[in-house]
Amino acid sequence: MKKILVIRHDKIGDFVLTWPALYLLKTAYPEAEIDVFIAPIMKEFALRCPYIDNIIIDNGDDDAISTEIHKNNYDAAIVALSRYRIYKILKPCNIPYMLVPKVGWYQYFYTYRVDHSFDRAKPMRRASCKLVDHFLTTHNVNIPELPKKLWNIDSEKDKWRKYYHQQGNEKLIFVHAGTGGSSGAVAENDLATLVQAINAKTKVDCRFILTFGKNEIVIAERIMSTLSNTEIKIELATPLDNLADFAESIVAADIFIAGSTGPIHIAGLHNVPTVGFYAGRRSAPHIRWQTLTEESKRLHFMPPIGRKTGRDMSLINFKQAAEDISSLLDRLYIKN
Repeated sequence: MKKILVIRHDKIGDFVLTWPALYLLKTAYPEAEIDVFIAPIMKEFALRCPYIDNIIIDNGDDDAISTEIHKNNYDAAIVALSRYRIYKILKPCNIPYMLVPKVGWYQYFYTYRVDHSFDRAKPMRRASCKLVDHFLTTHNVNIPELPKKLWNIDSEKDKWRKYYHQQGNEKLIFVHAGTGGSSGAVAENDLATLVQAINAKTKVDCRFILTFGKNEIVIAERIMSTLSNTEIKIELATPLDNLADFAESIVAADIFIAGSTGPIHIAGLHNVPTVGFYAGRRSAPHIRWQTLTEESKRLHFMPPIGRKTGRDMSLINFKQAAEDISSLLDRLYIKN
């Protein structure tokens, strides 16, 4: 295999959870070019992925995309996000081996398919890995072991800690305002109360950093306003120019607290301890959308499972959450 194309053209969290599969592919084929078809928002971020050589942007012009793919002469394509539109793009490209999940009626247009179903007790990252595992096994290539940290840029940590104004022995507690599509939003007052409780309970010297997405600054400013007259060390993150810089800067975090949203998954790439707030659903989003952080450094909280209660994030036991988060901080950062 000299050139392999991977299709994953959707949201930040979904793209991040494809990194383990990309690692497997690049490690198994270190000399091959690994190209990825991605959404426009992911451009700069994807270029910093150590397992990607080139990118193709989904600009919406399917004919132009198909022409570009065709001229690249790929030996294989792994379709992590399969749609009928993708089949129409790939059909004229003469790629010898195209692997897709068994999803949708259009799967039958492909010769090579793999069962995409997985237990609710399995995280979503396994879906893309399952495709790559099948691909490697079919081609008689050993499946590599995954590392604990998928994006090792510890050499940049001090730079970003200075950016976020860390002083002395302070630990940077990132709290992300807003949420993704798979969970309800934690109310501003609940987040502010949680910050106060963590600061009071932990033995760690905390500096809280409020991060936010493009349309979430108002939420972060309200939380900041609520806490501005307290003794808590807290500040709004200074916005960075692009997603890639923000993603890299998260290496500075000593813990990342958020709903199920793209940035918390980016924290997982760095193996930063994560605290996730998830909807209470029978589909177990706290498992399906768990971060890439190793298990011993991961916490999750959710309201009672149910149609009426599952998205009411105010029903989360925030008192217990503060206790557990404080205990995690003390375990990780206080020397006995």
